[in-house]
Amino acid sequence: MDELDIQFSEIVLFELPSFEAAQAFRVRLRPRWPGWSHDDEGLWLFAAELGDEPDALPLMLREAQELIADLDLLAIVFVLDGRSYVLPAAEPVYERAEKQAA
Repeated sequence: MDELDIQFSEIVLFELPSFEAAQAFRVRLRPRWPGWSHDDEGLWLFAAELGDEPDALPLMLREAQELIADLDLLAIVFVLDGRSYVLPAAEPVYERAEKQAA
């Protein structure tokens, strides 16, 4: 594994549909996870570094899912370790409660 692979395995790259969504990610995630933002002809990229926290990835993805729901988006794409994944919005709290009750 070379240095570039290590660097990319420590970064989650979110592909966002608008400048406003990128700003919302910056405001919500940046205090906890450092990184950078970039716009590329209609596609806004937001990168966050995982750091040394053992549960950083699941914590970051849960936070991102809540933000996706807050932004009224259905899902976004994120890239980790060179692979793309779809991250859906978090389920509303009432839907989670109904499933747990069933």
